Amino acid sequence: MKLQKIGFIGLGLIGGSIAKRLRILHKDLVIIATAGHAATIEAAYKEGLTDNASPCELSDFYDCDYIFLCTPVQKNMEYLRLLKGHVCDRCIITDVGSTKTSIHQAARQLGMEEVFIGGHPMAGSEKTGYENSTDHLLENAYYIITPTPLSRQEDIDRMVQVAKLSDAIPIVLDYREHDRIVA
Repeated sequence: MKLQKIGFIGLGLIGGSIAKRLRILHKDLVIIATAGHAATIEAAYKEGLTDNASPCELSDFYDCDYIFLCTPVQKNMEYLRLLKGHVCDRCIITDVGSTKTSIHQAARQLGMEEVFIGGHPMAGSEKTGYENSTDHLLENAYYIITPTPLSRQEDIDRMVQVAKLSDAIPIVLDYREHDRIVA
């Protein structure tokens, strides 16, 4: 699987951990990110994780293979709206939120079901933030993938591969089933 460019909107514990694992496996991968705190991006750049030293503009995410929405669920929906019509054809937008119904409804209302596939890496720590992210946080954790009715099988397979690259155990579920089980 050839990865060229991945974007992270939010670079905390989960986003940072996914990015760190992918960086180890793909040294030439372009990783860009934006975050609520410029210091987070500065730290990630100094560590060699991101290719940008300051927070990216949303227009910088246009040609990403994947965009990970790693902010609180309500903010993820806002970013999804802002990205509408501003991503290339090969891009998959995913999230890492613990609930899936609201973001799937937003994807449907925005007409973005073809480019959105939900995700929930079931990993974490009592600690939060980028400074606590590790390249092994997702190791052996379940990574729930919640495609939409319009998701192409090849895109679902791509998300499964990304979960496997994170050393997680991917499980593909309907988003309603995910929310029922997690509740």
